[in-house]
Amino acid sequence: MSWKGLQKAVNRLPYQLLSKKSEGTKDAEYMQLEKVFNEFTKLVDVLAKDARIFRDSIAALLSNQANMAQFLAVIYDAALGTEVAEGMVQKRFQQTPASQLQAVNDAEAAMAYCRDEVLPELDVVDRDIVRPLLELSEIIKTISKTMVKRNHKLIDFDRHRIALQKLNGKTERSFSEEKQIFKVQSQLDTATQDYNYLNDMLKSELPRFFQLKSSFVQPVFENLFNMQARIYGMIYARCYELLNQNMEAFVTNTMGIEEGYNYRKSQRDVRAEFENLDLLKSGGKAWLSVSGGANNSKLTLQERAALKAAEANGGVSPNMGNAGNSSYDPYYNQNAPAAPPAYGQTGVTLESSPMRYEKQQTQPAYQHPVAPVHQQQQQKFVVALYDYTAQADGDLSFKKDDRIEIIEKTADTNDWWTGRLNGITGVFPGNYVQEF
Repeated sequence: MSWKGLQKAVNRLPYQLLSKKSEGTKDAEYMQLEKVFNEFTKLVDVLAKDARIFRDSIAALLSNQANMAQFLAVIYDAALGTEVAEGMVQKRFQQTPASQLQAVNDAEAAMAYCRDEVLPELDVVDRDIVRPLLELSEIIKTISKTMVKRNHKLIDFDRHRIALQKLNGKTERSFSEEKQIFKVQSQLDTATQDYNYLNDMLKSELPRFFQLKSSFVQPVFENLFNMQARIYGMIYARCYELLNQNMEAFVTNTMGIEEGYNYRKSQRDVRAEFENLDLLKSGGKAWLSVSGGANNSKLTLQERAALKAAEANGGVSPNMGNAGNSSYDPYYNQNAPAAPPAYGQTGVTLESSPMRYEKQQTQPAYQHPVAPVHQQQQQKFVVALYDYTAQADGDLSFKKDDRIEIIEKTADTNDWWTGRLNGITGVFPGNYVQEF
């Protein structure tokens, strides 16, 4: 603000504070136009803000989709790549189903292609929607400055008019008051001309602006709608293609959320398998304590009571272990020990470019910190406590009371040991046998 403008603002301040609203000049026609203009200004601001949010949100969506697909590829990549010594038996690893590997590979490629296709469309959104709205906002700011200036001139007009009325209303005036009348009259004439000019111009130009703004906003709004439909269609097309090429992996896509969850749980209860892992059991259910354990507010009172009872009985949850839960334990036997230790997993390793995968050698997913005790010069044997049927190639089957020659074992019976029986060498759970 210039010095002259500051002086004018100071001169107007006493009138604004002391004057009564009833004394001010009112133009009903202009006031209606001003109300419409202010409402339109708010709508343009909201539309411009929403257009920017849409542009930025789609960009973030594309980036997050591609990153999520990459993370899934890493999660499914369970190959550890250690080759066993010559003559030794490679321990079995749980192979990820080929359909799931294909689905995650296709998802990574689809999301990368989707990002590359849609990002250029956001430049069109910026060019045809965001930038025109910003230009319209600048035009609105120029008109707003003129309206503010008109209101200032109205204040000058009213204060000079009222001041002149008060001077003329006096029956006896001094010489200085007579001089003041001429000065105020001159100021009133100037303020009247300025006010009438700005007021008449705005009343004639604002209706024309309202007609032009419809022609301006209509194509912007249509472009926004068309771009939204185009972008959503491109994303949908990639997801639809991904789904139809991997129907075997996405078997629950036509089900509701609850129905799909129950179906997946009926096929494989992963939570129960987690709970039966010796790795988690040995920790005393420490993973549950992260979420509050028995005191977790998300659990029902019955679930909390069951957890507390389990902790009092040695840290095993009522829905854990072999007793009463044979559907979850593939090795369940009334006379058998806990389930054998978990196998590792074989996967694929994601290279720098999408969709390029290379098979790698595997190593056990879990390595016990205790160094293995290798076979000594003297042969060692163990006796089978329970029947064990091989679950995959490389496993050693045996019956109860069979005498098994030990090839390799560790100090932990929860590990997989290597042995020979009837000329066949393979791996078996150490907790199914007992040393002599």
